Amino acid sequence: MYNKKDQEQEEEKTKEQGKIWILVAIDNSDYATSVAEEAAKVAFEKKANVVFLSVVPIPSFVASEGEVDSEYLSEEEEEFQKLHNTLIDSYFKPNSGILVESKILHGDPADKIVKYADQIDAELIVMGNKGRGKLASMLLGSVSEHVAHHSTRSVLIVKKKNQK
Repeated sequence: MYNKKDQEQEEEKTKEQGKIWILVAIDNSDYATSVAEEAAKVAFEKKANVVFLSVVPIPSFVASEGEVDSEYLSEEEEEFQKLHNTLIDSYFKPNSGILVESKILHGDPADKIVKYADQIDAELIVMGNKGRGKLASMLLGSVSEHVAHHSTRSVLIVKKKNQK
């Protein structure tokens, strides 16, 4: 498991090297593994640092009322952190020369991804193509579609290997 000491050592090395950042936006869908695998390929090829980002969705009407269930937030954060740790341990080994961080935010996933990519000056956003079906996508849009259209960053949308 990627521990704090390993991460601190990697952080010191990479600060000196001035590497670029890749933002890996994942949720608890089946796409997470495919996204992490593709992000790792790009990160090693570009010798880039990586931030795994997940966003606990909070509907805007709930956020405006100020009634967010803290137990819900804690459970979701814990699940995302477990997922991040599993993917980091699977695709990024200590002493690989790549700094890997984990970040969990709350709010609208599409907006938070776009804003956080700007905040860290990410060169690339890697995320999954989570299909909702044609009607739902027409009515609601998708997170990946929103990010691709609203971000000034390059966006790599990963499909599952068996998806056409």
